[in-house]
Amino acid sequence: MHLIKKIAACSALVMLTSWSAASATQIEILPSSYSIDKDTDCGSYCYHDNTGNQLIDGKYGTAPWSADLGNGHAYEWLGWVRDTPVNIDFDFGTATQIDSINVGTVQDHVNDVVVPDLSVFSSSDGSTWSLIDSILNPESSSNNNQYFTLEFDALNINDQYVRIAAAHNTNGPWTFIDEVDFYQNAKTAKVPEPGSVALLGLGLLGLAARRRRQQ
Repeated sequence: MHLIKKIAACSALVMLTSWSAASATQIEILPSSYSIDKDTDCGSYCYHDNTGNQLIDGKYGTAPWSADLGNGHAYEWLGWVRDTPVNIDFDFGTATQIDSINVGTVQDHVNDVVVPDLSVFSSSDGSTWSLIDSILNPESSSNNNQYFTLEFDALNINDQYVRIAAAHNTNGPWTFIDEVDFYQNAKTAKVPEPGSVALLGLGLLGLAARRRRQQ
């Protein structure tokens, strides 16, 4: 009887201390609105914000930028020519934790649409801005005819407003952006590892055997 009690007790102890560590995941956070300080432009097509939320509607462009993905040629893109920087200010309604940001862009060739340099700012009041991070993309023909997701990580922003500033490179007059995605880190619930589940079963068997011996 004493041996069975020991097994049951030890199994329960290992089961309780063998939970897997909480794993990090990300939750997408949608801003309530955004504003842009420069008007979008027209070239082969017009790259306007037709709905007022094209930067956060989940519709992504592709390479080549002129592809018709169901809404018309280049519909997914907002585009600016010879404007630098373009400031896009996102309002989350209240102070919000933002840990990473993805920005979609594209390049066709170095004298036309090019991958922009990007900077991230945050603000508590929408007027005083703090630079958080930047990504510089030296102009290169190796980027030709490619779609890019430019990623900012470990931002640790906790403000109401976030600004994405896009600056075109020297020879490329056009800047295109399709989507800006915001993410907040979260913790998933702890779950038992497979070995812990097996030990739990062993502990329950031990407890059952103990009861039988005591009867």
